[in-house]
Amino acid sequence: MTIQADSETIRRLGEWKQTRYIELHRKLLGLKIKDSYLPVLDKHIREVANRFAQSNFVLQFEDVFPDEALFCELFSEANGIVSEQFPNSRLENPQPSMIKKATNAWYRYSSLTEFAEEMSIDWQTLFLCLKAAFHPILVRYSEQLLPLVNQDSWRQRICPICGGKPDFSFLDRETGARWLICSRCDADWLFFRLECPFCGNQDQNSLGYLTDEKELYRLYTCEQCRTYIKAIDLRRAEGDVLFPLERILTLDLDRQASEAGYQPGW
Repeated sequence: MTIQADSETIRRLGEWKQTRYIELHRKLLGLKIKDSYLPVLDKHIREVANRFAQSNFVLQFEDVFPDEALFCELFSEANGIVSEQFPNSRLENPQPSMIKKATNAWYRYSSLTEFAEEMSIDWQTLFLCLKAAFHPILVRYSEQLLPLVNQDSWRQRICPICGGKPDFSFLDRETGARWLICSRCDADWLFFRLECPFCGNQDQNSLGYLTDEKELYRLYTCEQCRTYIKAIDLRRAEGDVLFPLERILTLDLDRQASEAGYQPGW
């Protein structure tokens, strides 16, 4: 996926009836890197791309944090947007060093509890702000690095760009092959149909999926780790599909999964 897909999703969301959640999501998705930062960031990405092409490595935190001021600015904007809807979540002058440490923990899927307590904010809000702030940076990396990935040989449970976990998937129009979509940088990669993308379970007796009447959407489940991942079957979709928008259109699938006792794997 691309920055253009995010822009079109924002436009489409603006046409919807505005609820607190829709407004929050639309504004967070609209976070952008200022033009003044782009030359430095793009130069860094080109340098990373040279190494990436040679070894096809997953980006570490140090590879995607070239400018502390850039991220702190995006984080502050994200927190401002979140606090518009949830006033108690406002952070007053967070220290850049603390933001960087918290971001490092978020990127490595470590606990945010300690940082949230020190910032006097709940960890879910901190997670949301960090994810939203890092999104435009990681998508820029993904756009330039994803063409370098050998899709036939990757087939792993983490994103080949940033090492993130998937939060959505799709079956392609040509063969029905399953592709996973990264929850952080929106990169997509080819994956096995009969394997849990979170625990690696391949026992067909404990893997399954639910679908709607039109068989457009699927909810893949794993009994071993009790996780789920949403999917859209592009063979049954009409017109272009915007995956950032599909994450919102399928919120009822999240509700159904939660009521059935499943958790998102990411």
